Amino acid sequence: MTPGRQPGRGGTLGDIRSPITLRLSAEMPLAQALGALLANRVSGAIVMCDERYVGIITERSAARACLDASPSALMLGEACDPSPPVGHSGTDLREGYRLLVRHGSRHIRIQDQPDDPGVLISETELLAALGVEHFTHLATVGHVMSPRAHTVPITAGVEQAIRQMRQYNIGCVVAESGGLPVGVFTFHDLTVLLSRNVRIGDLTLTDVITRNPICVESSVSVWSAAQTMQQHGIRHLLVTRGGHFVGMLSEHDIVAGLEGRYVALLREIIAEQEQELIDQRVRLARREGEERLRRIIESTPDMIVVKDGEDRWLISNGTGLRLFGLSSADYAGRTDSELAQIAPPAAARSLLNCAATNELAWNTPEGYRYIDSLTCPDGLTCHLDVIKKPVFNADGSRQMLVVVGRDITDRVAMEEQVRALNATLEERVAQRTDELSATLAELESFSYSVSHDLRTPLRAIEGFSSVVMEEHAVALGPEGMDHLRRVRDAACRMASLIDDLLDLSRHVRKPLQRRDTDLSATASSIARDFCDSAPERELRFEIEPGIHAECDPVLLRTVLENLIGNAWKFTRPVPHPCIRFGQRREAEGQVFFVADNGVGFSRADATKLFTPFQRFHAATEFEGSGIGLATVHRIVQRHGGWIRAESQPGKGATFLFSLGT
Repeated sequence: MTPGRQPGRGGTLGDIRSPITLRLSAEMPLAQALGALLANRVSGAIVMCDERYVGIITERSAARACLDASPSALMLGEACDPSPPVGHSGTDLREGYRLLVRHGSRHIRIQDQPDDPGVLISETELLAALGVEHFTHLATVGHVMSPRAHTVPITAGVEQAIRQMRQYNIGCVVAESGGLPVGVFTFHDLTVLLSRNVRIGDLTLTDVITRNPICVESSVSVWSAAQTMQQHGIRHLLVTRGGHFVGMLSEHDIVAGLEGRYVALLREIIAEQEQELIDQRVRLARREGEERLRRIIESTPDMIVVKDGEDRWLISNGTGLRLFGLSSADYAGRTDSELAQIAPPAAARSLLNCAATNELAWNTPEGYRYIDSLTCPDGLTCHLDVIKKPVFNADGSRQMLVVVGRDITDRVAMEEQVRALNATLEERVAQRTDELSATLAELESFSYSVSHDLRTPLRAIEGFSSVVMEEHAVALGPEGMDHLRRVRDAACRMASLIDDLLDLSRHVRKPLQRRDTDLSATASSIARDFCDSAPERELRFEIEPGIHAECDPVLLRTVLENLIGNAWKFTRPVPHPCIRFGQRREAEGQVFFVADNGVGFSRADATKLFTPFQRFHAATEFEGSGIGLATVHRIVQRHGGWIRAESQPGKGATFLFSLGT
């Protein structure tokens, strides 16, 4: 952007010097096409088929396609985006970035002729053309960053990272280990992989991330951060505050924040002119002063009107004149009421509203604000967010009244939609409540059937088996007795499984009753029960004292009984068993843990731990039905928390959980 040029004034998409002109065939393999993007150092290309435009290919559209099919089997025409945002060479730069934000895209296609495939403009080039330096010095990184950066464990698969990027329409995820960021994975990294026909399903982030990513403090200016991005050829920066990871800054964050910064710039310019305008009240009416102020206010799409101390119009930009239907009127020196007599009837009411609020504005030095609506010349109703700022002379007399109006029609329409949805919310809630009540009634009926109808035949099997074993042992012989013993054991396991399922059902339905609970005391009580049940075992419990939480004490006792019970069971083969309960600080906040030095399990099994009936050891080695951890998982979820496990075979296991408080 050249020095002295007003932001965006006269700037169009056609002025951008480096559009993307690369065109690729729709019949080209996707991997080969991505290789062409890398070779040409561009982020996208136009896709053609027999001289006919088909769509555009970008790193994002390639990522979406590779989740639905094998990248090696895709042709470019199957992976492209057929409907990107479209502008033309005369499209204003600010309207260009509005199109990007509205479509959630990072590229805009320029098409000037109906049959011309056109060229692409990337977000990076648009950002440079907008002259970001005129805006970004007004804010720090902390004002425009995304405070909730999306993170995934470094051990996660590449496919998981791509799905998260696709779901949230983001270009980067942060890989973390132990709650700390250790690298980033971007769509550009994925493009490199796909261009080599790499099987992404076999990769984890450990294999592909960019480690030791560049960080920037939240207190530095956005302009400085943008310079860092440009110097390193990157589009994302990690943001830290006092050495702690607090968010992510992308080029898109900067673009999305430009509109608000633009208004702030205009107001700052007006404020800087106040002192000069105080000394030049007489000269303000002269042509030179009018032209100088007009150059300032014509550079904005907002309505700007400047009135003198007697509420007579001095200057208005073209937007204000068009809104009030005064483009061809001689407005200078007239009041709002006088202009209402010559304005179209649809605009007269708004002019009278403006006149009625002038005195309120003069009595509000910090600025008076209100919302107005009027019928535009095209017949549509638009809504304006109007701010009136009074300016006084050194002696306290009135000098001028600056009126700024921003079109908020889209925002008002969205608010009306929200109100309409809220109006039916109570009815929808009542309907969902009735459906939930019916479902719970069905669950109660099912639980009764399981408890009554299944237990009776099981008791008969177990009872008659016992009678046969006692009275006909000789006739059955050793082999027959062994078969019958297995029948009894299976019936007992079935009865235990039914009890566990009923337990799980009760925990899901039981209402939460949160109160302050001494978890250390609960864990100690459970430990004593286990020690009393098997006094011959030499096992050491280490329970951190004074741990409290706001939770349902009955349900949390079930959680600790299951976790400590698992630790008790799986430390049985080790020579010096130890079970620990405590709390610690993680990236997600305060968490509780139960750890042991038992047999452990494979990391690959961790994702299946909390699924009902999942077992990783034979029943002859360790008893259990596979329901306990599923029960723990549901109780923790009902508290608004999470649970995960860390383990290696032969090195014990640690279960960490939070309670959403």
